[in-house]
Amino acid sequence: MQVLDSSIFASIVVKDEYYDEAVSFIKKHLRRENATLELAFIETANVLWKHVSVFKRMPEDSFETLKSSIKPLMNNAAQFYSSLDVLEDALDNSVKYGFSVYASLYATLALS
Repeated sequence: MQVLDSSIFASIVVKDEYYDEAVSFIKKHLRRENATLELAFIETANVLWKHVSVFKRMPEDSFETLKSSIKPLMNNAAQFYSSLDVLEDALDNSVKYGFSVYASLYATLALS
């Protein structure tokens, strides 16, 4: 199982400099091979918001289309797991290895 964070999905949604690599990766790997946390939906949406509202990198008229692409893209690319299901182990790993709980959530999912 490969654990993906939101960056791969965000790259596809906002078509950043990693877009081609992200699309290629998703096309090569089946949904059942990929896992992520439900938190990735929120993170991907936040990247879209930032590109439209803060960076002004994307026109607002493309926002609705891109917004509606997030769920189908992500649901077709990975299996989703609850952050709460790995939170206690993630917190233990954070303390043990000295990295953030956020990063530990994804690492703990990969270890499960």
